[in-house]
Amino acid sequence: MAENLAWIKFFVGDWRRDPKVAMLSAAGRGAWLEMILTMHDLSDCKVEGTVREIARMCHLDSSEVQSALQELYRLGVADISWCDDPVTGEAIVTVVSRRLEREEKTRSDARERQKKYRQKKKSQENNKEVPSDSDSDSDSDSDSDKNKEKVYKPKKDEVEAIYSAYPRKIGKKAAMEKIRIALQGLHEEKGDDNFAYLLDRTRKFAQSPAGKRGEFTPHPSTWFNQGRYMDDPNEWHRVDTEQKKPYQSYQQPIRSRGRTVLG
Repeated sequence: MAENLAWIKFFVGDWRRDPKVAMLSAAGRGAWLEMILTMHDLSDCKVEGTVREIARMCHLDSSEVQSALQELYRLGVADISWCDDPVTGEAIVTVVSRRLEREEKTRSDARERQKKYRQKKKSQENNKEVPSDSDSDSDSDSDSDKNKEKVYKPKKDEVEAIYSAYPRKIGKKAAMEKIRIALQGLHEEKGDDNFAYLLDRTRKFAQSPAGKRGEFTPHPSTWFNQGRYMDDPNEWHRVDTEQKKPYQSYQQPIRSRGRTVLG
């Protein structure tokens, strides 16, 4: 994962609605949540080590981790694999959160597209040829025709239309810049259909439960910068109605080892 934020995105509705998580014991759910928080601290989508090492990282007992691993593997809540340490011979366990892995891939793909676009733009600017004074009029005309190929620049009214379609109106200057970058990146893939595509995705998000979460809906600059318009639209509809009262939902405790862990 590219960054370690001070907060973690946690959808209470998804947690409660997942049938596999629901089948976990209370101790198993608490241990799994501790592992997710440890993944966040590590800026990764997995935790890896011996049972004792994972227990120390997650502030748990080895017996609790061993029991939780068995439950997570049997119920298919996480991807778990084992291998032997070539030096000590101890079993090394790798626990992967599929959701964190999927979300990181989406963000990574968006960053890679933006990086390729910037490199291409820089290369085009560096390779511009300056006509020589000694060239004939015909050569100058030919070179001029070649150099008339313009780099795509989004129209201001298109950027404004997409910003207006987004459900939150905050940080407009930064949001407008991120929308321009998004349109430029999409132009390489979709050509002149980039505006219609981005506007359609923005409207669909605005009409989804995820787009109607008020202050919990991402700022427009964040949403466009992370390429969230490329997400599976089904993810936008996986917001439970309980999230209309976020403070009540997030205060539901999960008890593990006699202590309270808040979502």
